[in-house]
Amino acid sequence: MLAAGHRAAQVCLRSARLPLPSRFIHPNPTIRISRSSPVLSQLRLFTQTRHLSTDQSTNQSRTPDAILSPETTSPRPPRRRRWRSSLIFLILGISLGTALRFTLSPPTPPAPGSDEDEYLTTQIRTQGASLALVQSLSQDPNYISWDAYSGFSSPPTHTSKPNHTTVVQSRITSGPLSGSRGLPFQRIFHNPSSGEIISILYFGSGTSGWPGVVHGGALATLLDESLGRCAILQFPSRTGVTARLELQYRQPTLTSGFYVIRARPMADERDGPEKRERKMWVEGTLETMSGKTCVEAKALFVVPKGVTLKPLVEGF
Repeated sequence: MLAAGHRAAQVCLRSARLPLPSRFIHPNPTIRISRSSPVLSQLRLFTQTRHLSTDQSTNQSRTPDAILSPETTSPRPPRRRRWRSSLIFLILGISLGTALRFTLSPPTPPAPGSDEDEYLTTQIRTQGASLALVQSLSQDPNYISWDAYSGFSSPPTHTSKPNHTTVVQSRITSGPLSGSRGLPFQRIFHNPSSGEIISILYFGSGTSGWPGVVHGGALATLLDESLGRCAILQFPSRTGVTARLELQYRQPTLTSGFYVIRARPMADERDGPEKRERKMWVEGTLETMSGKTCVEAKALFVVPKGVTLKPLVEGF
């Protein structure tokens, strides 16, 4: 047993590389212990074990933060950064919630003819007149412009009936769809040399089918009217009806915004001059102010035979 302990002590001492005294001096001068004595080996083993137990107790008394190295500890974010992140998420949540509420349940538009409606209509018309495209076309000598159906407006006279409905009020786009909730702004630009028609208009919240999206029927009505205006201005009779209308909806048209309708006559070499006076294909697009196409249209307009239609006046 002493031999085994002696060997273990020698291994521990060699690994520690501790200097060993050549001779152990006992407190009693008459007793001398040699370096290779088993008693000295047991004493050295006891000393090493005591040191190990002391280190373990010291480590147990230390806190976990002190034991772990700085590389292994993850510093907590500053309190200011946490408050900033919470504030950003709060603002995003409120903004998204408000936008979703106004999209699914938009506010009720003002009643037609009310003071609020008149004020909003004036503001929209002022904003439309200041658009860069409107100002550019207004200064172009190749185009003439007017507000939609402004040629039908006439001041009331003493012979007018109290409940008489004017021509402007009877038109769907200038009567039921008038005011800030409908089509408060419709500016028409016509190029007599090319026959092109450019209409700049504003879709109010009352034209929506799905909340925030213009009804497809309202778009069809506006395109039919704009393309028909392009064809009728080419007919000598200044009248005509829609024979065919083709639409391709490319992307949703949102309410409360300005849009552009472009209409161009489609020349057909097979049709002679007499035929073009009574029949004409017109193509057009409804675009955003940035030029993105929302709807593509193509229509055929004819002057019916055997039916006398009243010619449309200038400025329709």
